[in-house]
Amino acid sequence: MRHPRLHRVHEIERIRNDLERGGFPRLQMFLLVGLTGATGFTASYLLLQAGLSTMWLRYLTAFGFAYMGFLLLLWLWLRTRTKDYADFPDISNLVPSPSSAPDTSPCVYNGHGGEFSGGGASGSFDGPVETGSIATDNGPVGNALASVSEAEEFAIPLVVIILAGAMLLSSFYMVYSAPILFAELVVDGVLSASLYRKLRGLETRHWLETAIRRTAWPFVFTAVIVASAGWGMAQYAPDARSIGDVMVHANQHG
Repeated sequence: MRHPRLHRVHEIERIRNDLERGGFPRLQMFLLVGLTGATGFTASYLLLQAGLSTMWLRYLTAFGFAYMGFLLLLWLWLRTRTKDYADFPDISNLVPSPSSAPDTSPCVYNGHGGEFSGGGASGSFDGPVETGSIATDNGPVGNALASVSEAEEFAIPLVVIILAGAMLLSSFYMVYSAPILFAELVVDGVLSASLYRKLRGLETRHWLETAIRRTAWPFVFTAVIVASAGWGMAQYAPDARSIGDVMVHANQHG
C-alpha cells in the first residue's frame, strides 16, 4: 500500500534538484530578499513621514509590510513557474495497480538543515579617554566609573552591529533554504492543481500555508530583535526618531 506522503516528498526532492541544476534558486531568493529589504526601509521612511516616531513600533510595522511584500513576491515567482510545471508529464502510470507487484524499493529522503558558520567581526575604537583624577584618586571606584563611560561609547555601535547581524543571519537562512522552499511552492501551488488531482490520497496544502510555515520564523526573529533594539535606543535617547538621531545624541553626550 502506497503512503501518500512519500509521493509528496519525492516530488519536492526531484523538483528541488531540477531547480538547482538550471534555475539558480538561491540567486533568485537573494533578489527577492533584497526587494523585501527595500520594501521594509521604504515603509519605515513613509511611516516616519506620517508621524509614527516611536522607533520600536515603526520598525515592527515596517517588518509587517516587508513580509507581506515578500509573500507577494513569492506569489509572482510562482506565477512565472506555472507554464513550466502546469503541463507536467502524467506520471499516474507509475502508481502501482492492485494487480501489479508492489514496489519494495525504499523512498529515501535526506533533509539537510542549514548550517551557519563564519568568522566574527572585530573592531577597535581608539581615542583619548579622559578619566580625570577620580580614576587615579578613588582606585576601584574610579576604574568602575571609567568602564561605564567606555561602555556607553561602545553601546550604540554594538546595537548597530546586532541589527546588521540579525538581518544578515535571517537573509542567509532564506537564501540557503531557497531550493526546498521553491520546490514546495511548486508542488503546492502548481502541481496540486494539475498532477496531484490525478493521484488519489496525496496530501496537499495551500501554497500560502507552505510559504508562511517556511519563512515566518526568520522574519519574526529579526523583527523582535530590531523592535527590541528600537525600544532600547528610545530609552537611551528619548527624543530620537531614528538611528541617526541616536548617533547624534551619543556624540553630543559622549
